[in-house]
Amino acid sequence: MMDIEEIKHMLFHALTEESLEARLDEAKSQQEVYGILQELPYFTLSLEEFQQGIEAMQNEAE
Repeated sequence: MMDIEEIKHMLFHALTEESLEARLDEAKSQQEVYGILQELPYFTLSLEEFQQGIEAMQNEAE
């Protein structure tokens, strides 16, 4: 399992992927976002890691 910094790094890159931007903007749930990100060849996070990363990024933004 990756550490939280690696998870956040991968998430940041995946969430800013221009080719997915429009679809990510329309996603209605974390599950939907996760499904879209799984299409990226480098996105290897488990759902649990994805959720931990999102939570960590939200906590930093507060």
